[in-house]
Amino acid sequence: MSTAKSPKGSAGHRLGTQLRGETAIAYQARGQSSADLMLHYSPKAQKDVVLTGQLQFLNFLTCEFHSNVRTVNYAPYSSIASVAGEPVASLIDAEIKMRDDTLVWRRLIHSEPDSADLVEDLRKSIGRGALAKVSSIEVWTFDQLTVNPMRLRNALRVVAWIAGARHWPLAESKRKVLALLERRRIATFDEILALEEGPNRALVGAAGLDMFCNGIVRGDLAEVPLHGLTQFHLVGDQKC
Repeated sequence: MSTAKSPKGSAGHRLGTQLRGETAIAYQARGQSSADLMLHYSPKAQKDVVLTGQLQFLNFLTCEFHSNVRTVNYAPYSSIASVAGEPVASLIDAEIKMRDDTLVWRRLIHSEPDSADLVEDLRKSIGRGALAKVSSIEVWTFDQLTVNPMRLRNALRVVAWIAGARHWPLAESKRKVLALLERRRIATFDEILALEEGPNRALVGAAGLDMFCNGIVRGDLAEVPLHGLTQFHLVGDQKC
């Protein structure tokens, strides 16, 4: 009977204690706001992150699913305040490093117009002074974040699948997925899962989805729900 490999690393603190500490800090920072607090594992940040309110949660799903996004800081206030000041830091909800090494500051608002006049002044300062390393400042609305409900639903499932395998090494599983796609060119999610048996099926599935989110393989997850017949292929295969 096949068994999953042992998880990598070991936790230095009890998980419950760690999570209570993280949410307590976020709860205090929320102040009198009634926004929900959500704790999720972020594959792009490679740690648990606390999200405040619906806009942050939708942005989280958008970033995690986007293959051009390399890493995300979902709580960038301290890092931005140290270089650009607190008034600027209060406007930015996420600091995003793209795969081409560009740095994006993203502001989230419910709808246009944006009431913060400082945003336009910041855009004029991109590439200079405190914003020397910033490539662009984006303002995303609720409508922009929810334009593709299928993508959001799949993103939630994909992140959950990857989170379940976060403590296991996936390098060998990823090699098997790549070998399958090089051999078959197109493979369904069921065929990827069939590369392993028992609990290891979950690991190879997580490996395939992680490769999708990181732009190593492509799939049709923006158009159809994630299921056994979802198709994956190698990036750059123009015939697929």
